[in-house]
Amino acid sequence: MEYLSTAGGSVATRQGLTLDTRALDDVYPAEYDTIIVTGGDIDPGSGLVDIATWLALARPQVRRIASVCTGAFFLAHAGLLEGKRATTHWMDCGQLARQFRSVSVDGDAIFIEDDGVWTSAGATAGIDMALAMVEQDHGHDLAMTVARMQVVFLKRHGGQSQYSLHLQSQQADGPLAPLLQWILAHPDADLSIEALADRAHMSLRNFYRCFEATTGQKPAAWVEGVRIENAKRLLGQTSFQAEQIALKSGFGGYERMRRAFIRRLGISPLAYRRRFAPRDREPDVEADLGRPANRAPSSFPTATALAVKRTSRHSARAYPFLSEGPREGGDPS
Repeated sequence: MEYLSTAGGSVATRQGLTLDTRALDDVYPAEYDTIIVTGGDIDPGSGLVDIATWLALARPQVRRIASVCTGAFFLAHAGLLEGKRATTHWMDCGQLARQFRSVSVDGDAIFIEDDGVWTSAGATAGIDMALAMVEQDHGHDLAMTVARMQVVFLKRHGGQSQYSLHLQSQQADGPLAPLLQWILAHPDADLSIEALADRAHMSLRNFYRCFEATTGQKPAAWVEGVRIENAKRLLGQTSFQAEQIALKSGFGGYERMRRAFIRRLGISPLAYRRRFAPRDREPDVEADLGRPANRAPSSFPTATALAVKRTSRHSARAYPFLSEGPREGGDPS
């Protein structure tokens, strides 16, 4: 992996790291398989024009180009997002959409790939995007091994929300704000539309309209999301059996919870737990449903092999641009 900047030399990030970089004029884009533009300041003083010009020239010579956080603005200025779907940090999606009308900005996606151009939300979303790239190049097994060793979830789908329902409920105002907090605290309660409308002292019609205006979702979809978040927490932090977790989370039974996980996350509850549970608990996890344990491999490639070594299929060298460093705090997902 190599770091480049407009002028080259040492670049200090906001986090206090100093990185040695090469200057744009000293490299040939065709050397690289993947170029990743990191987030940072997007004003003209950050080298925006020079980097965007270089990216426009580099795009035909590389297989894949990507951005993390506000790096999407550099791609947009280079014309690489024209007519494409893209995302960035949720705080900056409005600006990206206003500034580049030809870009279809999805403010809720974690990452998006459109014809070899990848964009992602905040810092942690960049990890999800990188894992998706590893899976695309080298298969699911290797990507899962990398995720396991980094203690991250493989994989959040790119369309998953950038921020949690708990955060959304804390930011909500209006007549339904107390109800949203109550739902979060009582996922196993009767959360039918009729029961919720009655608790909110609203007619069904008015409740539907007010709920969608507050959350952007239909009540049933939001409630299912709450139950999934609660189940994920219990799967990762407790030793409750899967059936118990399904009941505590309001699903009524494991099969209904499993279908919701597959539909929303693309993974079963037990597979989700296996990727987070300590190794000495894994057999018990699978014993929830009487299935044999399926341990992750105990050996794994070195980080250098994954990030730098050229393979017979693709170069794995990545090229993150640096301005003054990534947005502090990353994304809230």
